[in-house]
Amino acid sequence: MTDWKKHLIALTEQDSARARKLDVSFFPPVPEEALLAWETTHDAELPAEWRSFLSVSDGLEVGIGTRWVVRPLAEWDVRENLCASRHRWVCFGDDAEHRYLFPLSDQPSIYEEERFGADEIFFAATFRRYLELVFRGE
Repeated sequence: MTDWKKHLIALTEQDSARARKLDVSFFPPVPEEALLAWETTHDAELPAEWRSFLSVSDGLEVGIGTRWVVRPLAEWDVRENLCASRHRWVCFGDDAEHRYLFPLSDQPSIYEEERFGADEIFFAATFRRYLELVFRGE
């Protein structure tokens, strides 16, 4: 299991993150009961990597309010039939220009969507990789 706080602190120490003066804000963990309630409400199982992260912090803010890399679970938006997909999508994070989503499927890759556009494009294969790209400024 990933030690998320240690991993994220290491990401803030990279040259690219330091150059942009990135810092992270952690929040209290999501209780197991809340994770189960979310899954019941949305008739979906959260991917293990997401459950692991949420058990450490209910959201992740980067750059003092400029980017919600992961919004608190209560703010996640589950979308039905996005672009005629057979999967529902979870919008979990955003910045000034983009929203970030993952499909509720067995392949929870991360996609990026322009705020004023309709197309989502592949961004990262895993949540861990998504975080690495965010802190590298990609």
